Amino acid sequence: MTEAESAAPRAQGGAWSFLVAGDDRQFQGNDGYEDIVEESYSYDSTVNNHQHVAVGDLVVVRNGKEALGAGYVEALQVLPDQQKVRSRCRSCGSTGFKERLTMVPRFWCSNCKSAFDDPLVETLSVTAFRAHYGGTWQPLDGCLDKEQLKELSPSRSDQQSIKRLDRHRTLEAVETRGVRMPRRRDVIDSAGQRLQELPGGTRRSTASVRRGQDAFRRALVRQYGLICAVTGAAPAEVLEAAHLRPFSDTQHHRVEEGLILRSDVHRLFDSGLLAIDSDLVVHVAPSLAGHRQYSALAGVSLQIGHEAPIDRVVIADHYAATVATW
Repeated sequence: MTEAESAAPRAQGGAWSFLVAGDDRQFQGNDGYEDIVEESYSYDSTVNNHQHVAVGDLVVVRNGKEALGAGYVEALQVLPDQQKVRSRCRSCGSTGFKERLTMVPRFWCSNCKSAFDDPLVETLSVTAFRAHYGGTWQPLDGCLDKEQLKELSPSRSDQQSIKRLDRHRTLEAVETRGVRMPRRRDVIDSAGQRLQELPGGTRRSTASVRRGQDAFRRALVRQYGLICAVTGAAPAEVLEAAHLRPFSDTQHHRVEEGLILRSDVHRLFDSGLLAIDSDLVVHVAPSLAGHRQYSALAGVSLQIGHEAPIDRVVIADHYAATVATW
């Protein structure tokens, strides 16, 4: 691997969505890429728009269903003269064929409707790229879905691995959902100071993987964004799904009976030290009077829209049961 090189940033930064490996980024035609979702994205000179990505550009990393996170390109590694193995359909030459797990022949080409066991194989010389954005990574946790992302792109194609986005509208969309991106000029100013050896890295923690698999939290993030209902926008890592009724009692998850809360506020809520009345106003236990950062929350209205599907009967029951202990 060559030394990392930083591409010159443009005066007006671009914006892109990067499709990561999965069901929607098919690799039957090649060996795939070394994506580390929270750190970097790899592609090569056979990928559409490869030549347009630059340092300072905004990127939204997505899978086939939703946005996983966003960041700014902090550095761009350029690796010339790399060998890429690519496979093609024996009949029409397409690289878009798929593997069949339970049928023979093994491969099926939807382009020409032919099946085969052994594709044609070729070796290409390509320039490989790795865009690094880990230092500015902000989890989105699915708060923008596939359809919302489609509306942010001038391209109507669903097949592009690197897809252009409207930068202004994308930044506006993620901010509306509670995500706070760093300033682009800070990224550009620090780009030249970065180490030549860029971190490969792994995921920041297994907690983010478990959080991403929590269907209840994901449904609430889709509804409310990455915004604590009591304190406002907060990093995804400190936001949790709160049940208005204990799951141990109900054994089910309902969006109408949940809120996104910051982890410390969630603990107070579950411990009976913070309650919300049917008008969606916060009340704080008298025992917290000595803790100014929490006593100041008394009288705050929930930061959720009027159309929010919260069950006010359930929240009123929780409020009555909680304040009765104060």
